[in-house]
Amino acid sequence: MGGSVDEEPVAAIRDAFAYLELLAREAPAAHFDEPLRHVAPSPTADAAEGDGATADRARQLAGEIRGKFERQQRRDMGSTALLDVARELLAGHGVDELLRLVCRRARTLLSLDIAYLCLYDQKTESHVVNAVDGHSSDLTPGFVVPPGAGLANPATRRAAPVWTQDYLADARITHSASIDEVVRAEGLRAIIAVPLGGHGAHFGVLYAGHRTVRHFSPEEVALLGTLGEMAGAALENAGLLDELRAETTARGTEAVRVGEELRSARRLAEAQAALMERTLDGSSLPQLLATAGDLLGGSVLLADATGRTVVGRGADEAHPASEAFTAAALAARAKDAPVESAPGVWIAPVRGADDRLGHLVLHRAEPPTAEDAGLLRLCGQAVALLVRPGAVTEETVLREELAEALLVGGEWIGQRLLAHGRSVGLDLAAPFVVVAARPVAGLTDRALAWAAAYTRDHGGLRVRIDDHLVLLLPGEDAAEAARTVEAFARGTGCPATVGAAGPVTGGPGALPAAYDGSVRCLGTLTALGAVGKAASAQQLGPVMTLLSHERDVDGFIRATIGPVLDFDARRSADLAVTLEAYYAAAGSPTRAARRLYLHPNTVSRRLDRITELLGAQWQDLTAGLDIQLALRLHRTRESLAPCPESVDG
Repeated sequence: MGGSVDEEPVAAIRDAFAYLELLAREAPAAHFDEPLRHVAPSPTADAAEGDGATADRARQLAGEIRGKFERQQRRDMGSTALLDVARELLAGHGVDELLRLVCRRARTLLSLDIAYLCLYDQKTESHVVNAVDGHSSDLTPGFVVPPGAGLANPATRRAAPVWTQDYLADARITHSASIDEVVRAEGLRAIIAVPLGGHGAHFGVLYAGHRTVRHFSPEEVALLGTLGEMAGAALENAGLLDELRAETTARGTEAVRVGEELRSARRLAEAQAALMERTLDGSSLPQLLATAGDLLGGSVLLADATGRTVVGRGADEAHPASEAFTAAALAARAKDAPVESAPGVWIAPVRGADDRLGHLVLHRAEPPTAEDAGLLRLCGQAVALLVRPGAVTEETVLREELAEALLVGGEWIGQRLLAHGRSVGLDLAAPFVVVAARPVAGLTDRALAWAAAYTRDHGGLRVRIDDHLVLLLPGEDAAEAARTVEAFARGTGCPATVGAAGPVTGGPGALPAAYDGSVRCLGTLTALGAVGKAASAQQLGPVMTLLSHERDVDGFIRATIGPVLDFDARRSADLAVTLEAYYAAAGSPTRAARRLYLHPNTVSRRLDRITELLGAQWQDLTAGLDIQLALRLHRTRESLAPCPESVDG
């Protein structure tokens, strides 16, 4: 009896040690049944019942202790996870990235299936989904949670997490068709809603859900509640940080803009100085436009209203006359800004004090910036300044005196004027053409300005005589000179009728005759009603002789068939008679021979002689008309001349 009494405490101690060992090595719950299987059977029923009760109590106590350890371990793990989350939330994320991070961590903390975060919109007083993690349906950011339904209101009102083990089956919840549809689409059962707040502010609600029925433990609810508080504080900081970043970015952008404006203003000031230097140092328009092209990284031309280049390098870049150019020019003048008329072609107006002086045409692949538009305006002002009516200076007076002396002629062309011509780069031995221009609006200051600018640009002279301007220009093509001067005048808003004669290659002595020819050409254009047009004396030919106010019939005859008449006077060859018969026979040497009662070979030899005297072009249609008119005038004048006998009598 004494032995049995001693064995009972020993067995109990042994069982307690067994459970302590299980607890020490953190054995799984299934192992806690093993000590019961090793309890030795007692000889009496009372002893057996006592041993079993002692073992059950030891097992129960061990299970409770183990549960406390597990709960503490879960709390420690949750605290560690929250610390990790806190570190992540404090990493300075933007609001959008922070929302996604909170959703992801809410899922991983409690091993849930889905998490989505709704921010509160004060304007609509509703919650809007801003981030989702783990969804499988079309629940996307932007979904509006109906106000008054779901778990948001209870969670917000209590300022604490609210959960349900089975959302659709929970009658305590105010259901909404749209929310229920999402819950059903996601297959959710258990849902917990955690308010996000900080410092008395409400930012939104964090939802987390499971696709099976689940009871959330107090530790889990507390864990998500702490996450909600941390997320609210982080959102508040992130909002402030985003505002600070936005303000910093705005200030940086403003600083960059101010810097760009300062650089632009400095560049415009430097450009204005360069253009004004070109304007004031006597530079020509081509030089001024070349400077503008260098500043703008392209080429700049001065064009008239149709787009035809008036001044500028690169004549092949001239924009052809077109409706597109006209439309762009009108738009550019209305906007006072460059307008594209064709790929890589930009048009800007040139304005004087109150007049349109033409258009600047910029050829460049890249569109002009606002700074480039300012440069073009400066260039337009410089062009307007360069072609303005200049002040009367000694230089101007000397150049006009020289031009008038050369055109009027006479012995009074002094050595001082000739020396001045050489000093201004005028080579009087080179070919020249003489252009007479009568502005349609009269000799205004603007007309004098464009004439001065044109002659300066082309190395010539100009002078005002009576109601017209006379330009003495280096060159050999009178027709081209007339066309170019007319285009320039029209492009500057001052159209003119232009006549030209030349070239003069025999020195300054032949310039007066060329001037007379240009004036007669101008009179012929006026008589024809061709006001604002241009032509040369050679182009008008006999028409000029018939219509001009000063009809130089003898000069026309001498210029057209003079060599033939001289040959007839020396040799009595009857070349003029042969020409008349040739034209009367419609250009047939055989029929002309029959008219003259000569052998065809004789007529052919005479025609060959005429070719030697007049050149091969005498048989051209235009030249033929001039020759026929000259022959008719010569024959008429000869027939009307008084006979020598009548004079003597």
